[in-house]
Amino acid sequence: MKLIIDGYNKSIHKKDNQIVIHENSEIIDSIKASEINDITITGKGYVTFDALNLIAENNIKLIAINPRGQLSYILESPDWRNVKLKKQQYKLSENKLGLKLSKELIKCKMKNQKATLTTLNKNKQLKRVFNHRSKIDEIIKQLEKLNLNGNNDEIRIKIMGLEGKASNEYWRAVKYFIPNNIGFEKRTKKPTDLLNSMLNYGYAILASEITKSILLIGLDPYCGFLHYDIDKRTSLTFDLIEPFRQQIVDKTVISLINRKQVTINDLDKRNNTIKLEARKLIVNKILGKIFSTITYNNEINTYSDLIRKQSKDLVNTILYAEEFNGFYLRW
Repeated sequence: MKLIIDGYNKSIHKKDNQIVIHENSEIIDSIKASEINDITITGKGYVTFDALNLIAENNIKLIAINPRGQLSYILESPDWRNVKLKKQQYKLSENKLGLKLSKELIKCKMKNQKATLTTLNKNKQLKRVFNHRSKIDEIIKQLEKLNLNGNNDEIRIKIMGLEGKASNEYWRAVKYFIPNNIGFEKRTKKPTDLLNSMLNYGYAILASEITKSILLIGLDPYCGFLHYDIDKRTSLTFDLIEPFRQQIVDKTVISLINRKQVTINDLDKRNNTIKLEARKLIVNKILGKIFSTITYNNEINTYSDLIRKQSKDLVNTILYAEEFNGFYLRW
């Protein structure tokens, strides 16, 4: 199970083989450590040394996300396995396989952007949205034609440039489905509006799930092949998250806004973060989507299953040169 610790004045303790959650010195929950897969902390509090030892003994991932939706830290048990895999992974940012993987993931991201716009525009049938969608289609064709022979850094910049163009078209189209009072103008990682703040927070929840999958499969989350060589950032997480953003986070956040389940009153204007009760709702909705079932390639899976499969497929590509196919929903 996935344990979420939110709010303030919370603390994590150990009692026998149980993880015990306190709030203001009162016990509010007690769970066997063997039943917990990971713990995500989104509030403020502390963890006792005994609890940390129990968490480590049971190989439970401890992940913290701050109010801005940024991944603060990940604690895990020492991993001495998969040395061969990691050595091969570290070569990705320097070879053509890394470029091929980057191209595939960004292409799938663009296809999911197209599919999401089609879903949003199903009832309104706005011509302007069709135009933005067509431009993304043109960019996909440019990406598919991109020659991977040449200087790796230059090719990587071209891939990211095309990704940026497609994202600009996508967010310009998304704007038509967001109420004007939200104040959304464009996608930014330093938000002053409700939608961007919610997106940042939702992406952090999704990133924690992807990082957990990467760690469990034996990969290094800090070594990516598109987003790479950036200190203190889980670059591989940001590579693998790209095709999942739209279906899991974007649709969920846009729905919460349009259903008025989260409003501008839930944005703390002092620091442009989401207030606690709205954060709880976002966490529950995003996790609900991650563990919801969909039919994909004629099989019933949860998004969590698909995330794990992408991580496993990446390992098979790195070690055994198997073809890597990114995730996207066909419309």
